[in-house]
Amino acid sequence: MRNTPVLVVTHYAEQAGIGMGRLNDGSVFLTQRGLARLCGVQNAHIGTISRDWLTTKPRILAIKARLQESGPAHRELIWMGHRLFAYEAETCRAILDYYALDAGDHIQAEAQTNRLRFLREDLAEFIRSQFVQPETPKSTPLRFTPLLRPEPESLQVVDAVIAYVCGLLALSAWLADTYIEGLKQRALNAPWNRLGLHLPLKAILEIQAEALLRINGTFTVK
Repeated sequence: MRNTPVLVVTHYAEQAGIGMGRLNDGSVFLTQRGLARLCGVQNAHIGTISRDWLTTKPRILAIKARLQESGPAHRELIWMGHRLFAYEAETCRAILDYYALDAGDHIQAEAQTNRLRFLREDLAEFIRSQFVQPETPKSTPLRFTPLLRPEPESLQVVDAVIAYVCGLLALSAWLADTYIEGLKQRALNAPWNRLGLHLPLKAILEIQAEALLRINGTFTVK
């Protein structure tokens, strides 16, 4: 004789106030309070159905007629130290249909709305989908992409070289001019200049200064 596996709650959640869960055998359920909310009735009405489940009352017969197999109305389980009355998805659907179609004066608009909803979407799959973990997208590794810099045009290169050479010439001329000016001041202030060498030396320095001015005028960088 095979032992009946012990069923335990592995997952539990509430969606819009409707308690639901999944068992260790993969089946899903609604709580008594969640089923009552789905049908638009008080929790006590669902409890009464469970209490009368083994009777032949008309509403019990109407509900069982929609079931392929008539097992127990619910299972009594424990979750986080609290007692749950777990109703299988097929039983929930039969009770929902009863309150939407067969309850006479007690037909509930909310039950009719939810019945139409779960005609389009399977109730068991809806419950099961609440416990599917979304896939974590794989992160794409960072890749270094060098920036493409446009190559300078040939005319730009030539202009840059000319500007560089002219700058060097202008700098050389300025350094030479400064050097000669320094020599001039030293020569004018030197003691031996008093011996009559002032005029020839001054002429030489002026000639050199005029040559530098011509060089500066030729290689002027604008």
